[in-house]
Formats: sequence, structure tokens, C-alpha cells
Amino acid sequence: MKTDGGLIRRKRISLGHGVNRFAALAGISGAALSRIENGLRSPRPETLKKITDVLGCPIDEVIAEGHGAAPEVQPGASAAGNDEATRGPAGSPLSSKSAPTSK
Repeated sequence: MKTDGGLIRRKRISLGHGVNRFAALAGISGAALSRIENGLRSPRPETLKKITDVLGCPIDEVIAEGHGAAPEVQPGASAAGNDEATRGPAGSPLSSKSAPTSK
């Protein structure tokens, strides 16, 4: 499920929470929240529910427009292989597409 990480970040900041404090309230790690907000990772539905509960908004409010709930399958890719690439675990193809790390 593709989320609007920038919207999640703006809502979190408007509530006055830092990344680690908000993540603790949601029961996730600060690193996971950062990856979600930066669009590097799509959260599982149960994680997204935790985030929106703390934000005080419905899940559909943070779903990115123009993206369906199902990931796009690449030609020749198996469903299981595409699912792994969508989640982006360490060492997956998604992790090599990360934004530059210098800030």
C-alpha cells in the first residue's frame, strides 16, 4: 500500500512530535518511520493503522493518490518476488534505489 510519507511527516510535525517520540507512540522504530516518511518503504497495513491512530486520521487520508492497493507486477516477475521488492528489506532491489544519503 503506497502512502504519502510527506503528509505523514507534516501531520506528525503539526502534532509537535519528533521522529523517535512519534515512532514510540506508534510502537514502531524511528528508522522504520523515517523510511516510510521518505518513501523508501511502504508500511504493512497493521503498521499504517498504528501510525494513523496516533495521527488521529483515517488510513485513506494518508494513502498516496494514483496508486492502487496492489503493487504493479513487472513482466516476468513472480508475485512473491515482486512482493519482496515492494517491501524493500535490506539488500533488496528497492534498497539500491534509495535517495542519496548525504544531507
